[in-house]
Amino acid sequence: MLRLGGHLLSAVRAASPLPAASSLPLHRFFLYSTTNTTPASQFVVEDYLTTSCGLTPEQARRASRYLPSLKSPDNPDAVRAFLAGIGVSKAEVAAAISRDPRFLCYKVDITLTPRIAQLRDVGLSPPQISRLISIAPTILVLPGLIPRLAFYLSFLGSYDNLHTAFRRSMYLLTQNIERVVKPNMAFLRQSGLTDSDIAKILLATPSMLALELGRVKEILECADLFGVPRDFAMFKHALMSIHNISARKISARSDFLKKTIGCSQAELGAAVRKWPNVLNFSEGRLSRVVDFLKTKVGLEPEYIVRRPAVLHYSLPRRLMPRHYVLKALKVKGLVEKDVDFYTAVALTENKFIKRFIDPCKNSAPGLADAYAAACAGQVPPVIQP
Repeated sequence: MLRLGGHLLSAVRAASPLPAASSLPLHRFFLYSTTNTTPASQFVVEDYLTTSCGLTPEQARRASRYLPSLKSPDNPDAVRAFLAGIGVSKAEVAAAISRDPRFLCYKVDITLTPRIAQLRDVGLSPPQISRLISIAPTILVLPGLIPRLAFYLSFLGSYDNLHTAFRRSMYLLTQNIERVVKPNMAFLRQSGLTDSDIAKILLATPSMLALELGRVKEILECADLFGVPRDFAMFKHALMSIHNISARKISARSDFLKKTIGCSQAELGAAVRKWPNVLNFSEGRLSRVVDFLKTKVGLEPEYIVRRPAVLHYSLPRRLMPRHYVLKALKVKGLVEKDVDFYTAVALTENKFIKRFIDPCKNSAPGLADAYAAACAGQVPPVIQP
């Protein structure tokens, strides 16, 4: 029986050779080549993708649209066996298939084996290749993408950084390095950003470097309108925030913010310099938060402008519950009336409880439960003096 198994394995390897350095163990070969296969006469793509590849029914339905000519499990089985042989887990294969199922139709010896060799040549280890395949399976079939990958790997300095950027946007790989990406980088350098700054933009908002140069210039001009100095630490964050707003909407967004908060253009610029994300809040959310801060907490526009990060916190889960606690403590005389609201809001959960709730367990019984209820979205009891 062992001899028969050995002959069978040798015959299949001869038909679909795997890389010599990563030959598929016998038990893993049979896992992929026997227990997970479907007879061609009964082959249904969606069923194969769910039962053999681990996709959900919805993922299989979407993926099957890209495989109209697939009539047999033979080639997909060979691809999966090959990937198992180089250390790609079933979960990573499933993730790759859900992103681009077409690679199941490519030949192991003609396409996949040479591509893996190229990825090793640019310095990727087997575990890194496995992780890459799970988020960018197209890399297996388009050799022109590998030099681009090598460029980003060199610029970002590590595979972990590269993986982070690609997880956020694979659009980078579709853009020409010489005609699009490098001119954008050169312009950002001329504008005062360092390579470290550009790398941070690449990690946080990778699609920005894939924009047309004219759009990148518009983004910098908008940052200038808000008075963000180009040598200022928050300048790169301002660029990333403005990147999410079209040029024709930036003026309308500025007008809305000034009207909602009740501030001037200069004051709004000061807020943007401190917290550029203020530009990205939805109008509905921002209106609700500012109205609460003004009418319930009693904050003045100047206070909000000086501390724009207060707008970042969740209204139902952070601002309202903590305002309730501070108000209760003030009513009972257990805290100074001028305690700073933003300081209390910015504390971590543990520090807030330790500072404002734990010391008052005896003098304000039930406050901890009321705070927990408020955080859970329930209406806390009316505060009694």
